[in-house]
Amino acid sequence: MTQSGPVGFIGLGVMGGAMARRLIGAGYEVHIHARNPDRAAPVLALGAHWAGDIAALARTCRTIFTIVGGPDDVAALYLGEAGLIANAAPGTVLVDMTTSTPDLARRIASEAASRGVSALDAPVTGGAPGAEVGTLTFMVGGDTGALDAVRPMLWTMGATIFAMGPAGSGQITKASNQVAVAGILMGLAEALHHAETAGIAPEKVLEVLMTGTAGGPLMQRLGPKMVAGDSTASFAIDHFIKDLGIALDTAPLPGAALCRDLYRDLAAEGGGAKGIQALIEHYRRS
Repeated sequence: MTQSGPVGFIGLGVMGGAMARRLIGAGYEVHIHARNPDRAAPVLALGAHWAGDIAALARTCRTIFTIVGGPDDVAALYLGEAGLIANAAPGTVLVDMTTSTPDLARRIASEAASRGVSALDAPVTGGAPGAEVGTLTFMVGGDTGALDAVRPMLWTMGATIFAMGPAGSGQITKASNQVAVAGILMGLAEALHHAETAGIAPEKVLEVLMTGTAGGPLMQRLGPKMVAGDSTASFAIDHFIKDLGIALDTAPLPGAALCRDLYRDLAAEGGGAKGIQALIEHYRRS
């Protein structure tokens, strides 16, 4: 059975703001809350309703989406007397799209179930461009019935939905995705630097790479920025360090650990707000 009624949305950053706008554009009645009220203005201008606090939003909406900074923010939203779980009515479906930890996702699902509430962990990949045009990929952990109830809303924000298994499975999948991204970025940065030091134009090497086996969407999107030295962020280094840390807490991953350390060095030098393509800076100055 598909969820109906007002839809709650918490977290209006680059990703969340775009996703909330898509729900409004599809005709949903969207109630919003954000830690920084200034971020709410563009969404309110489109017809969203402001909720003064988390508890008020939970009492109003039977479907609530969240996408915030990290596990600590997720725990603060969901747990405790003022949180979403304690104030949601039975039958509510809570969908956390934050990149968080599997253990926290499992805890939230368990506590929600004890109150007749469903909780899904549904992190996304596709970045800010995907959020704007509705081509995100959702990796969902949790009850398939709850997932089916919110599929129409997810289709409004994304193009691909994977049911990965029980609670926490979405977060494990997202961590795996970020480990793969780390490997691709390291390989691309090293390849371009190798070409540069040999006197070959990196833009020509990139053109070759993108037409061959190594090519892919990430290379197509970030490769030209690496070549140009454009560090403008659509996904910041600080966030990627957090994501790799989540993965490394679950398993020994030597490649991801090396990549995380390289990014930590860049962040320590003041580059945490740069885009993840700025990894090439490490190689160019070495």
